[in-house]
Amino acid sequence: MTGKKDVRQQMLEKRNRLDAQEIVERSKRVQEFLINSKEFQSAKVVGAYYAFGSEVRTDLVIEQTKALGKKVALPSVEGENLTFYELSSGKYLVKGRFGIMEPLPYGPVDRMDLLVVPGIAFDRKGYRLGYGKGYYDKFLAKRKVVFSIGLAYSFQLLDNNLPLGEHDKRLDAIATEDRIIYV
Repeated sequence: MTGKKDVRQQMLEKRNRLDAQEIVERSKRVQEFLINSKEFQSAKVVGAYYAFGSEVRTDLVIEQTKALGKKVALPSVEGENLTFYELSSGKYLVKGRFGIMEPLPYGPVDRMDLLVVPGIAFDRKGYRLGYGKGYYDKFLAKRKVVFSIGLAYSFQLLDNNLPLGEHDKRLDAIATEDRIIYV
């Protein structure tokens, strides 16, 4: 596994082999680690994502954020950038540009205490490999996030370093179904 394309393909194949029940069970454990973290507990505004395909689910994080009276924001792809919008009880999700559910564009959120980030692979230094468009890296470069954490199944966390590009941004932590790794 040398290039980003090779790592991406191998990880996606492995992730896509998980059955629906395994995704639900593993995702629940990952989310429980996040929900019990000091970063989640102290956050007032949580940016999450709506899981797509075999990604780690975020439904418990979203539900718990709302239940605790915190703001939850979800991303919408706008041009070459992500914009996060508050998800309130009266708002609906619509299919976005890549078939991923997104909030309607009302109530943009400018700053988040905690940003939950998806990924295909992660390394122990906090770097992630996404789908290759750089949306989250661009968003993280704007420094509107206090703490960022990637959600991953344990096999997505690689011991060796990911191949990096000049615009790749490091996350502060990665949560798996085993623990949270702070970097």
